[in-house]
Amino acid sequence: IQQVIPVLGLYAFAGDRLLPALQEAFHGLASARFNIAALSKLHRDLQGLSKADAPSSGESGEISAPPLVLDEELALREVSYTYPDANRPAIKDLSLTVPARSMVGFVGKTGSGKTTAVDLILGLLRPRAGEVTIDGVPLRMDNLRPWQQTLGYVPQHIYLSDDTVARNIAFGVASDQIDMEAVREAARRAHIFDYIEQDLPNRWETVVGERGVKLSGGQRQRIGIARALYHEPSVLVFDEATSALDQSTEAGVMEAIYDLEGEQTILIISHRLSTVQRADNIFMLEDGRKVGEGSYDELLEEHAKFRSMALS
Repeated sequence: IQQVIPVLGLYAFAGDRLLPALQEAFHGLASARFNIAALSKLHRDLQGLSKADAPSSGESGEISAPPLVLDEELALREVSYTYPDANRPAIKDLSLTVPARSMVGFVGKTGSGKTTAVDLILGLLRPRAGEVTIDGVPLRMDNLRPWQQTLGYVPQHIYLSDDTVARNIAFGVASDQIDMEAVREAARRAHIFDYIEQDLPNRWETVVGERGVKLSGGQRQRIGIARALYHEPSVLVFDEATSALDQSTEAGVMEAIYDLEGEQTILIISHRLSTVQRADNIFMLEDGRKVGEGSYDELLEEHAKFRSMALS
């Protein structure tokens, strides 16, 4: 017994030290099993995109169709969409028009359909009924990639890699192909040029850290805006882009967005009505339907639910 007790103590000590690592390993395994279905779908989507991007003829490697740039208006015409296995449609008979180079807002409570409506515009979802048109041309599989080439997207949480400011703005572009003048111009328009030039130790070559930990929330969002602007999109989408910021930081980021008005078509998805106060037009959605449309002041005066949201 005297010989067994030390051995058992050693095993108990080792087990206690190994327990956190084992728990983390089991957590990772459970997470991997939970996400394998989503990973499989993403893999199929990426394979489909690779085929769609492959040149149809010749050896130049260029995409045959030119970008589908918005010049006049984009529209949803009696569009409906139901997610797989859902009991009711997320979007039902939705019609709206967005003039080119205007700023519009999509507002509504969670689940109202505002993000789904914009995903349909982006071509991430395909309508089950109705159609999305760009300058009167229906969005189809044959012009989907040319359309998406002209889009810029700024999400709520910006992913920044542990790399330089320049490479994060030109994210996805090979280092030897980065146009530094385009990077600088995008930074100017995103209101972060002066900060990079004056405050960062290595300016454009400053490494921002994993997920941009060396930057503030507002600076990360401005980098995200600059990234979207680098490719000179005709349409910019801001998907709850300032909802994680405090009011003061949000105001600064919104000034950068407002300064883009008239240059690009701007779509703002937001539950904070303060971010769409200066929009040319606002679409209020509820249960997948448009229940209000107009300027901020018009909706505030005429629409009780919008007024309730503004006061809450």
